[in-house]
Amino acid sequence: MKKTIKFMMGSLMLLAVVAGFNTASAQKVMTLEECRQQAVEFNKELKNAALQNKEAQINQKVARTAYLPSVGFTSSLMHRPNMDPISMPGYFLPTANSEEDAMNGNFSGTSDVWKPGTTIDLKSLTLLTGGFEVNQPVYVGGKIRYSNQQADAGVAIADLALNMKYSDVIEQTDKAFWQVASVQENIKIAEDYIKMLAELEDQMNAMYEVGLQPASEKLRVTVQKNQAELNLMTARNGLRVAKMYLNQILGQALETEIQIEYKEVASVELFDLENGLFEAINKRNELKILEKQKELSELDAKITRADYLPQVGVSAQYTSYWVRDVYEDINFQPMLAAQVSIPIFQWGQGKKKMQAAQLKVQQAETDLQHTNDLINLEVMQVKVQVEEAYERVSLAKKSVEEAEESLEETRASFEVGLNTTTDMLNSQAEWQASKARLTQAVANFEVLKIRWQSVTGNLYIPETAE
Repeated sequence: MKKTIKFMMGSLMLLAVVAGFNTASAQKVMTLEECRQQAVEFNKELKNAALQNKEAQINQKVARTAYLPSVGFTSSLMHRPNMDPISMPGYFLPTANSEEDAMNGNFSGTSDVWKPGTTIDLKSLTLLTGGFEVNQPVYVGGKIRYSNQQADAGVAIADLALNMKYSDVIEQTDKAFWQVASVQENIKIAEDYIKMLAELEDQMNAMYEVGLQPASEKLRVTVQKNQAELNLMTARNGLRVAKMYLNQILGQALETEIQIEYKEVASVELFDLENGLFEAINKRNELKILEKQKELSELDAKITRADYLPQVGVSAQYTSYWVRDVYEDINFQPMLAAQVSIPIFQWGQGKKKMQAAQLKVQQAETDLQHTNDLINLEVMQVKVQVEEAYERVSLAKKSVEEAEESLEETRASFEVGLNTTTDMLNSQAEWQASKARLTQAVANFEVLKIRWQSVTGNLYIPETAE
């Protein structure tokens, strides 16, 4: 019996250790850089952008092959069974006055020489042909060159689109990361606030017991503490939701108990905002993509024009044929050929197509100018937001310092009866609110730092990640 109890106790201890190990291993501590890396590796849209990039590179290689000759092999087989016999009747040979008249078909009469008729009975006919053909374009109005330039532009657009998606993923990850950090810090502040209220509640209970404070004053503190505990519960639920959102971005199970690691930012520094517009104009992926799309429209116009220019090509063929029961030996026939195609008249079709192509070029130019204006506006808006966020951090820090000083003064005055319970509660509440505002202001500034890099085109895939 004792052995059984010892065995059960040992099993329970082992299970407890394993459960503790699983709980510890389930918790994942990640820095901001680790979150970024995992989000980049997981994001499905980023993977699709990478696949589209590879597709563009393959299409570029395909376009290069248009410069090279094409080699093909063709073969055909024809079989006709149950053929009727072919009969050619006999006839007397015609006469002519001279060889020249005979060659010209001028016959003077009919001779006494009889040409017997013949009958060919093949029963069936089998014809087999085959051959190799090599075609090489010589001049097609520049279409091959323009198509290769379009393929190059396609690769460039795919690279830019991949970088745009990378920028979006990083910005989204940073926002989720700092949201978790902000809520965590607010929970710590709320817990400290509840401790203050609990201490004040104990003090009010003691004063009530000796008749120095009425029950209403004691209950006022209790109500405030209950409300603070309710707010703390709401904040903890908010932290769970924020972590779920971060887990979703990282490609983890939503219930993963993730822990983030970051340095508490004691002070923030305002970075250089002067060259934002210049950098955005020269670096933004959206503008570069529209420039490439404009280039594609211009190349489309050139290809349209090339369709109505002369085209020259050469080919070489090496063919053979075999007819069963007629030619038993295979006969090989080489052949060289050149082809020239010159469009002459298409009822103005080429001119109209060129006009349509030029309109697409103008549309691409308009889109580029419009997007450029929007990006300028976006950069200026984010610049104002960064400056405002920096000022908010400075003001929030000042508010925290003043709230801490006010809390100390109020507590000291309360101890000697110069301040009321309401004054004490208000001072503690203001301390909590100022600390929360500072936490939120710092988180907002950190998010706007990465936002500024994005809108100025400075957030791009590192070389090691390409």
